[in-house]
Amino acid sequence: MEKKSSGVTIPRWGIGVIAGVGVLLVLLLIVLIPRGGSGSSASGGSGASAGTEQQLNRATSSVAAGSCGAGASDDDSVMDAAPKGTKWVTTDSGWIGPVSKTAGPMANSPIRSCFEHSAEGALYAAMWAYIQVNEAPEAYMPTVIGPGAESARESRTSKSTTTVPVVGYRYISYTPERATIRILIKVPSGTYRSTDIVMEWHDGDWRFWVPSTLPSFTNVDDTAPFITWGS
Repeated sequence: MEKKSSGVTIPRWGIGVIAGVGVLLVLLLIVLIPRGGSGSSASGGSGASAGTEQQLNRATSSVAAGSCGAGASDDDSVMDAAPKGTKWVTTDSGWIGPVSKTAGPMANSPIRSCFEHSAEGALYAAMWAYIQVNEAPEAYMPTVIGPGAESARESRTSKSTTTVPVVGYRYISYTPERATIRILIKVPSGTYRSTDIVMEWHDGDWRFWVPSTLPSFTNVDDTAPFITWGS
């Protein structure tokens, strides 16, 4: 006597449909699994992702970017602490100045120029203003602005052969249009002196702004209020 199968017979076309659905499910799982493995998350990404996010945050700004590829940033942390990632370079005349990949200067001929539109960019520009007024007045002084600009040009007809490095700074005030920075220098005798440098945003870059009364250096007895920064 022939036995009859008690199971359900599935037509061949039904088997094909089930196989197709399985393939689709596998594809959906592949697409939905986060890239980088199951260990990655939105808040704890890799170092490269964190670096990219930091760059994007720095680029976000409410002000116009600088010229020559210099950007803009609302980050004003340099008002409380020295900037990170500074590279110190020595000029042909022996002056030592700061260079940053983000803050500038982006151009170095005929003068160091093109700084980021930010508090950090203004700081770097102020340091180079101090250097270039002494090292290359014939090239730098034409860029100086302000009511005392002409007097400053007349008083700076030759370059200084003595290099006195900046050893610190103190931010007095900052807006995207104007920054006042008090720089600290240490003269060969070992005493400290300071002067205020005013930088004004003009034509896509920070310009050295000179008041009617030309700025001068004063002796400093207490260097504690200054942020140490130098080569």
